[in-house]
Amino acid sequence: MRDIWIVAENLPWARTLVAGASSIGQGAKIIAFVNGEEDAAKEAIACGATEAFYLPLPSDAPWEAYTPTLAEKAKAEKPALILLSASRRCRDVAAQLAALLDLPCFSEGKNIVLTEGKVTVDTMVYGGMAVKNSTAHAETVLVTVGAKDFEPLPADASRSGAVSALPLAAGRVTVTGRKPREAQTVDLAGAAKVVGVGRGVSEQGDLAAIRELAKALGAEVGCSRPIAEFFKWMPEECYIGISGQQIKPQLYVAVGISGQAQHYFGIRDAKTIVSINKDKESLMNKNADYFIVADWKEVVPELLKAVQNA
Repeated sequence: MRDIWIVAENLPWARTLVAGASSIGQGAKIIAFVNGEEDAAKEAIACGATEAFYLPLPSDAPWEAYTPTLAEKAKAEKPALILLSASRRCRDVAAQLAALLDLPCFSEGKNIVLTEGKVTVDTMVYGGMAVKNSTAHAETVLVTVGAKDFEPLPADASRSGAVSALPLAAGRVTVTGRKPREAQTVDLAGAAKVVGVGRGVSEQGDLAAIRELAKALGAEVGCSRPIAEFFKWMPEECYIGISGQQIKPQLYVAVGISGQAQHYFGIRDAKTIVSINKDKESLMNKNADYFIVADWKEVVPELLKAVQNA
């Protein structure tokens, strides 16, 4: 079987992608390309990669500047499959690689199967309303993968493999300076519990009650698109949906969220979905495992009491 490559924006993604490559191409050589320094590549080896390259952030170029080098290497070595993290940065890299190499690229792929030189993959279509099963017969196929689509393998320090830096080719974009963003306060992708806020929460000041419930549950707080993009009540990294975060928590509590396909796509893999919405016929209520038909202002304080007393 030909090689499988993984391209990861950070080490947690690398662990997930290496696990995915191991399950998809049993016996295949797994080549990892990881954002970071040498230690990140060594960790990828410990988690199951056969060989690893580290891609440190250049001082005067964007990290995406490694893409032409990746493309030339892929053109020469012809891996059967390239898995990339479904992060904003690697989605961009995936699109560039597909264009440079004229190869098929599947976004948010599920149930990936590699057999006899062809790749079969499921993807969501119609805003998450349906699943499309596709088969690509190309020499190399690219697929972006969600953060929790595969369970990382235990690290084994006794594993060995070649580790080296990936060369950076001169590009057309020069970075003249970087300004650190405010520290990210949420980890939706890794959260076991998430409370989501929708337009049913009509005032920004009401977020305090939602956060209090989330704190009692040990949950992160996310939101639907309007809360982050239109009202600017929460940062963009809190936005859950097709073009935002896709999450896979054990528990998702939707507070005042209608449940349109754009948002539901981002939470569809949650193990248990609880909806609080006064509209009995809302899509979120219909798709939830449990729902409460009432004004959230009446329900959330009672839930908070119950959690605190549990």
